[in-house]
Amino acid sequence: MTTGNWTRIEGYEFVEIEVDREAGVGWMRLNRPDKLNAFHIAMYEEIAAGMVALDKHPDVRAILISGNGRAFCTGRDFKFSAELQSQGDPSAWRKAFRTFFPYTTQLSTPTVSAVQGYALGGGSSLALGADITLAAPSAIFGYPETRHGIASKSMLWAWSLGAKLSKEVVATGRLIKAVDVEHLKLVSAIVPEDRLLEEGVAVARELAAMPFGVTQTVRRMVDWVGRDMVRVSTHDRLFDHQTASYDAAGIEPSPWLIGLRDQAEKRWNSGGIEKVILPPKNVLHS
Repeated sequence: MTTGNWTRIEGYEFVEIEVDREAGVGWMRLNRPDKLNAFHIAMYEEIAAGMVALDKHPDVRAILISGNGRAFCTGRDFKFSAELQSQGDPSAWRKAFRTFFPYTTQLSTPTVSAVQGYALGGGSSLALGADITLAAPSAIFGYPETRHGIASKSMLWAWSLGAKLSKEVVATGRLIKAVDVEHLKLVSAIVPEDRLLEEGVAVARELAAMPFGVTQTVRRMVDWVGRDMVRVSTHDRLFDHQTASYDAAGIEPSPWLIGLRDQAEKRWNSGGIEKVILPPKNVLHS
């Protein structure tokens, strides 16, 4: 543990949350190290609830995210999701998992991630969704689920690396070592593993010490460049029959997903959805 006056927030099983009120930093540590911090639904809900709680905490002005053990987070616990879907509802995972975007890029509090080992799938999105991502030389990012027929739809790679390289990496399921793409700025900095958490806390404290409102304004200005990510995410979630309607290779779209898409299209036609965040109408019927 780094120095500081840390106070534990109780009530969580799969994450550890502490706050240094004097420094203005909240720290979430993913805590399922025996599974390389792969998340099931209960852990996902704790991550979501914990990030929202830190974002609303009156003494927190910056949030640090890290993972206990050898890995940051290896993404979805596929054994859990397979068992969940085998119970009769192939859309059970999608109904419960809503991505990490609302709990990183859409928070008002600036976030820092400190990454060691694997950061895969949803874990990669959680790590790269932070405003500042520090990585140890051991850090490895990627979306290997695409090799098994699950289309990854994260827009963070396109935002960081550009269209061509992100298509290559995500579509092939290739795993990328942070040290090999340091020159491409996938992460903010490479930090020796024995100093990773210390540096993460230091950066979070630096952000927290800024005049209130400055970092929030800068985030909004920079993130505005990525505003199309919202449109793509909405399109993926509601309308894309070829990818978003499938939970895994070979699984047909469930009535729930078909109904969700049809309901969204009706809302579109009735003017119930803001057109500024949706794709052109002809896309809905393609």
